[in-house]
Amino acid sequence: MIDTQLVLKYCDVRISVQALMDAVPAGVDQPSVASELWHALTALASTEAQIAQLVPTLRDALSDVEKVLAAGPDDRIPVVDSTGALQARGPRLDALIGRRAAQVEHLRAMTRLWVTQHPDQATTTPAPR
Repeated sequence: MIDTQLVLKYCDVRISVQALMDAVPAGVDQPSVASELWHALTALASTEAQIAQLVPTLRDALSDVEKVLAAGPDDRIPVVDSTGALQARGPRLDALIGRRAAQVEHLRAMTRLWVTQHPDQATTTPAPR
């Protein structure tokens, strides 16, 4: 099940899951605005999940470095990966963040098309300031 909250989060537009599901044509090979919006949401959700899985690993590596720096003479010092704690995982994070940015822009474009074609099924919500 796809979550249309990402549309609200990044586009300030509320779209019901049911309206989107109803608009995706069944058994049709031709893409539609609804199917492309659905794919954009799926891809973005997957990328954000991958980032969320990577962040704790990076946080733990940095936390170990902080502990080493703050340790006193009688403290246990954690082992710090000297082969590049961030160098090994940082490029993956950078790539995912770049992919996410492109996916957000694609989602915004598909949402604009959705609102144009389905004005009665989308509610624009002003972003909080």
